[in-house]
Amino acid sequence: MSAPTQEQMSSIHGNSKYVLSADQPQGAGVLQFMDFAPAPCSCCACLAPKLQKGRQYAHIYDNRLSINMPFAPCCCLTCDEKCIVDKAAILYHDRPPARAGMCCFVIPCTCCGPPVIFVSKPVCCCCIDMVPYFGEQIKTAPCNFFGLKKGCCCGGPCYMSCAAPMFMGVKNGAVFLDAWKTALDQYGQKTGIKPSQRAIFEVVKDSEFDHNSAQTIGKSGTDTE
Repeated sequence: MSAPTQEQMSSIHGNSKYVLSADQPQGAGVLQFMDFAPAPCSCCACLAPKLQKGRQYAHIYDNRLSINMPFAPCCCLTCDEKCIVDKAAILYHDRPPARAGMCCFVIPCTCCGPPVIFVSKPVCCCCIDMVPYFGEQIKTAPCNFFGLKKGCCCGGPCYMSCAAPMFMGVKNGAVFLDAWKTALDQYGQKTGIKPSQRAIFEVVKDSEFDHNSAQTIGKSGTDTE
């Protein structure tokens, strides 16, 4: 594997010498965060120390998602990297959220459609883009309810009501999800996981009146059940 690129080395997030590795992915496989992340918004940017940002990352590999969402106990007063509490995890592509969960520990739960991994873009007053101030969110939902919307023919998709946040303060989340989808499709074809069990990837504008609020990421796979 090649060493990290200069762009990765100069990034605010994931640039700690303690977490940098020669085998980390390149380009779209690295999730980009807003400069203020992990603070919830740009107004709170001063609360997130540089040491915490240096250990925060999310990387897509051919068979897994590797993440670390560290916690700084003293916020901006944290001055030693030893004080940062790591919250690292590895999520393989054959487990949720990339694959449907199991029903009664026996069969994949796909009765309401496949799981969804989506980018949520915050909007104020139905039309004001708030991404520069809050960033995007990457959320997961257990199913897509067959594309049903909150209203009869408008509004966001129904699955937003049962979605859980995965990453906050994200920049260019659709690029990362496109890389995740590509890895998941290749992994599914290699391992035999049916397309109906794999997550679908979308970008959602959080508006109650936009009938085009959900946009699919990437192209549909060519493999069949």
